Amino acid sequence: MATPESIRDDFLLSITHIRQAFLKVSGNVGRNGIFTFPDVHKLSEGLFISALTYWESVCRDLLILELATDTSGILKKEISKFRTKGAALRLAEKILSHPDHPEKFIEWSSFNSIESRANIFLGANHRFKLTQATNDDIAKLKRIRNAIAHKSDKAWGSFIKLISASPFGVTSSQRKGITPGRFIYSNQWNGNTVMERTLILLENAVRELVP
Repeated sequence: MATPESIRDDFLLSITHIRQAFLKVSGNVGRNGIFTFPDVHKLSEGLFISALTYWESVCRDLLILELATDTSGILKKEISKFRTKGAALRLAEKILSHPDHPEKFIEWSSFNSIESRANIFLGANHRFKLTQATNDDIAKLKRIRNAIAHKSDKAWGSFIKLISASPFGVTSSQRKGITPGRFIYSNQWNGNTVMERTLILLENAVRELVP
């Protein structure tokens, strides 16, 4: 069975690979490179989505593992013994893969939703708590993600509102021709490109969950 530490370390390795890929792409753009800037913008979107997908997976895997092993959680409280090896993990996955309400889909991209589910299924001292600053920044990533994944006016409006405000401060003239990929590749966030800052943020976040 995986451990929280092995899940964390696998995630960190994936983020390292994404960073290496981004650096290779960034170093091969322009007159002497093999990519055009539109190419790099689109590739940046793909790498960003990949990083967020790994983040969703690590949260899901940790929550399933915690439900299967936490003696304060509802699963271990209700069932003291299992007939077969791995049954607790399989049952935890089935429980957490079922929407909490018939009208609701499972939202792994929202950490607030993950924390709420942990509050329901696990003991009071569960690990699924981030600092407010980290949680707020994760929410920013979701808005960028939605602008890539959902071609809707709502997602685009949320993205434009986000990048226009602090800490990004993209002006109306700078927003002309902007795409999520161009923003991720070209714009700065706390002294790094948005892409690099995203990777640093996710690395720090997983270490908050699994010190």
